[in-house]
Amino acid sequence: MRATGTLRRLPAAATSVLRPACARPLSTNVVASGSGSASASASGFSSGSGSGAEQPSCARVFLRERGYTDNVAEGILKELTTSWGVAAGSELPMVKALAGAWEVGADAGLDALAKAVERELARTEGKRVVSFVVRTANEAVECQGFEGMSLKDVIDHGQDRGAQTLAQLLECACSGVMACSTCHVYVEPSWLERVGEPCEAEQDMLDLAHEPQPNSRLGCQLTLRTELEGMVVHIPGGANNLMDHIPFEG
Repeated sequence: MRATGTLRRLPAAATSVLRPACARPLSTNVVASGSGSASASASGFSSGSGSGAEQPSCARVFLRERGYTDNVAEGILKELTTSWGVAAGSELPMVKALAGAWEVGADAGLDALAKAVERELARTEGKRVVSFVVRTANEAVECQGFEGMSLKDVIDHGQDRGAQTLAQLLECACSGVMACSTCHVYVEPSWLERVGEPCEAEQDMLDLAHEPQPNSRLGCQLTLRTELEGMVVHIPGGANNLMDHIPFEG
């Protein structure tokens, strides 16, 4: 897994998802104090009538409402001002443009930027990379993630073959909020004691999973730790997706 992401600056009318492989590297001072003073014209956004003290606060609130943690929100704003040419105090329009039609899950680049920031935070915080093996009936794939990540996080943040394969194997239909069992895995019995038992809420979802076993865990709740280096998990032969049976209004 690469510890840093790559980015590209989008125009104000950004409507497509960022493609990190085609862009510039994340600024090394994304988590440093202070912000750049690039002009608003470089980003295509004007500062508007809001003051510099008000706009960053509104941008932070918007990011928090989208579910980003405080340190990730701060990293996003600093990256915009230090590397993207967004004037300090004018971050909110760019943040909203990158969020796209977030109400219907049509992100326009904000999520990719946040993931790059999170990888940089993990690297600068000195978190170790933990390797583990995912086995199916036909193959065994090595995956990697920073300590503290869940298997769902590895799917979201990983850029290597292991993460891509894991994304194909685990659906994670509820986006990791423990409202389904589509990230159900079997922990190799020899690793079960070190992994630990599921909490009551997780066990309730596991009871609804495809062919649950005593060594079943949800990938969104299985967190990597240094003592889990080399852990082996198996993918079940099927999945029960309760989300398919929830009626949504058109």
